[in-house]
Amino acid sequence: MASDSNQVELEGLPRTIAPGVTILQLLRAENPALLEGDDPVVIASVNGRRVSLHEPLAPGDRVRLIRMADPFAQTTIQRTVLFLLAVAAQDLFPDHQLNVHFSYSGGMYCELQRPDPLNAREISALEKRMWELVAEDRALTPQTFGLRALLKIYRRQGDERSYRAAKYLRREALTFYRMADSAKLYYGRQLPSTGYVRTFRLEPEHPGFVLLANLKGRITEFPAYVPQPRYLDTLRAYARWTEKVGLQDTGSLNEYIVQGRTAELVQISEARHAQFFVDAARHVAALPEEGRLVLLAGPSSSGKTSSAKRIMVHLRVLGFKPFALSLDNYFVDRDLTPRGADGDFDFEALEALKIEEFNRDLQALMAGEPVHLPRFDFVAGKGILDETPTRLERGQPLIVEGIHALNPSLTPSIPRRDKLHIYVSALCHLNIDSYSYIKTTHSRLFRRLVRDAQFRGYPAAETLARWPKVRRGEEKHIFPFQNNADLFFNSGLTYELAVLKLWAEPRLAAVESDDPNYGLARTLIDLLALLLPIDAGQVPPTSLLREFIGGSGFRY
Repeated sequence: MASDSNQVELEGLPRTIAPGVTILQLLRAENPALLEGDDPVVIASVNGRRVSLHEPLAPGDRVRLIRMADPFAQTTIQRTVLFLLAVAAQDLFPDHQLNVHFSYSGGMYCELQRPDPLNAREISALEKRMWELVAEDRALTPQTFGLRALLKIYRRQGDERSYRAAKYLRREALTFYRMADSAKLYYGRQLPSTGYVRTFRLEPEHPGFVLLANLKGRITEFPAYVPQPRYLDTLRAYARWTEKVGLQDTGSLNEYIVQGRTAELVQISEARHAQFFVDAARHVAALPEEGRLVLLAGPSSSGKTSSAKRIMVHLRVLGFKPFALSLDNYFVDRDLTPRGADGDFDFEALEALKIEEFNRDLQALMAGEPVHLPRFDFVAGKGILDETPTRLERGQPLIVEGIHALNPSLTPSIPRRDKLHIYVSALCHLNIDSYSYIKTTHSRLFRRLVRDAQFRGYPAAETLARWPKVRRGEEKHIFPFQNNADLFFNSGLTYELAVLKLWAEPRLAAVESDDPNYGLARTLIDLLALLLPIDAGQVPPTSLLREFIGGSGFRY
């Protein structure tokens, strides 16, 4: 009779296993049909953490199978599609390095490092080669390397970015995936083989292209590709800037730190921010004197409030007296607040604001008339009018910050010529190597984790649980209007994750293994492990980062 010590729990049912058997081996032996069909099992969750099917099982493990159409499989699918792209690019263009730069318009923006960009025919050939690799159904198998051996491999291949990324890791062994018949290594969980890939395409975007994988949870559908030229220019400009100052990846960042150049790193990053605020203030000054309305929007934890305060400082330098108007004070009374599909109050809906009252006050303020402005009592859930009226001088800038600020429906009464729209987001994508990067959404999540813990008393588990709802709100209320912006501000700081890790790591480590977001917490810890820490004492009090870690020279 089998011993209980050799048992695992597979989909809630006990299974007896041989020591070291992988999930893939177990499924092939017991129910190979699960690995076939239109929606096969492609990864698994073991004790709350997502793993590849090559994961060896230990007695007592709790295993949940994840099919391809499960949204939790999306990052693994994208990673495998990127692996296909990397191998195809090496096959067709062996003398030129492929660089996957950042997320863009539902996909990933890529360039081939050579004097002449890829033309449409070459991009088509690259996509064709990727489909050939899918048809060959090449196995994707893990291989563990000692750190010293891995560094030698990277040096021998001339892969400096991967060498720098691995050089400062505090681990003696790393697992990489190898595609059959290819020498290329890829870090991170993969599908069992290339034949599992169902959907992708390459969209030309001079001088590179965008790799589109499937929509999350819909394995045969593409996201709608909508070019956003000004947004893309902002992302490219940042990529060029990091190349010029030598901060293009995690390894370069770590080198600044180990060389004792942290102060320099902080100074040049903060100076990039200051340059924008000076420019933004000049744009405000150029608005017609009869109407200087600044509308500033951005997703969660992008630093909208600090950005508004910094712009106001630079407007004062130019001799202006800017006035800030908070959209939060225009909430409808609590009993009139719309509710979402979940039955909870939807404070992010445009209908949660008194739009007509807001526009009347805007017009009056910009005309120099006295206005009794509202103040929302969040405890009572009602608005109260100030007893003392507010009157603005002619040409006095009016700053409005909020998630709907770029939505034309917010300010229909104000002529377009009198408005300056600013979009703020932490767009500092940080590359790990030529094919991997830390997503900007993760950067904002790190900020929110730290701010929630510092100022709101929320544990990391609660912040992680709320994050999907926050992201849905951004997709609905913010991102569709970002192209209305006159100015794009990349509020990310190149060094910030090295500071945030000191707060974020211990809080993420406190997420229990039975928490639904345990796997995400461990993924975030793994990302922070790529970076050496920076003492927060080096962050100036005027830094936007102080909005999240505390110690700011501004009042919030």
